[in-house]
Amino acid sequence: MKVSRKIGCLLVVFLLFSVGDLSAEDYPRSFGESGEEKGAQAPPPRFSVSGKVLYHTFWKQGLLDNGDAYGRPGLGTSDLAGFGGEFDFDYHWKPFAVFTATLGGYQGSTGEHKIDIITGYFLGTAKLQKSGRIADYYVGAGVGGYFSRIDADGTANALKPGVHCLLGIKVHVTQRWSVFLEDRLALTMRAGGGFGDLDLGGNFLLLGGSYRFHKF
Repeated sequence: MKVSRKIGCLLVVFLLFSVGDLSAEDYPRSFGESGEEKGAQAPPPRFSVSGKVLYHTFWKQGLLDNGDAYGRPGLGTSDLAGFGGEFDFDYHWKPFAVFTATLGGYQGSTGEHKIDIITGYFLGTAKLQKSGRIADYYVGAGVGGYFSRIDADGTANALKPGVHCLLGIKVHVTQRWSVFLEDRLALTMRAGGGFGDLDLGGNFLLLGGSYRFHKF
């Protein structure tokens, strides 16, 4: 399975075309609204939680640029691509502003080049959101810390800070449940050592579900 950076570009184009088709509204009026209360404005939800599955690819640099120097000719970004998961906690400060704490991780391995890598991370993200009756569109940026372990010729560990940016679309399924598609690009300080100067960030393509708490 091969995923390139073109996915992020295609997602940007998709969102730009789609955003013009939905009328903007702070939050769907149906949130928290019963049949008897039709027409009454419910307060917007302040908190939500999300679960995600992700597919991760590395940038082509460091160990992946210089595989020959590490005795692994032909090693590339797709060889160490892998799956992972995340959990989000969102605070909806304003209808257009959301702050998110993320805990997640990814793994990658290749039997041919005898490399296994697993990374866990914690992220803080600020998002700008355009809310609609059918869907929400958002962009965001933030910082995080990445802890990674690699098993190759030996075992090495690295803990590095990083930055990221993202964009996504969240579609409302019910009053409380939504599904979303998101793409995030991340950069970290180079790991060095046994990681061969690898960037622990990369491209994250995410699919998930979100639940809103109307009262907290």
